[in-house]
Amino acid sequence: MKVMLNTDDDGYIIGYQQEYFDHGEWHTPFDTTNAVELSKTELDKIVLGASKLVDDAIVVDQAKLNEIKEAAKPQPTPEQLMLAALSLEVAKLKGAKA
Repeated sequence: MKVMLNTDDDGYIIGYQQEYFDHGEWHTPFDTTNAVELSKTELDKIVLGASKLVDDAIVVDQAKLNEIKEAAKPQPTPEQLMLAALSLEVAKLKGAKA
């Protein structure tokens, strides 16, 4: 199928459009001048921000994928960090009194 890939400055795929079948014929909602032919299997391999097109195949950069997963993990809010620090301080004070 024809696919239009949007990439960042490093060549990682950050978005794509694909042609679609309307039970009669295939349609492309985009200019196909720079489109590439990819199979459904290759298209399913795309991980936005961590995939590149190399020799007509989608290749996932595992290190980049790990970076994305790490960045997506929930981070504690400043309030949660302050509460944890205060809880630790209270525990230390209670321990000193015992």
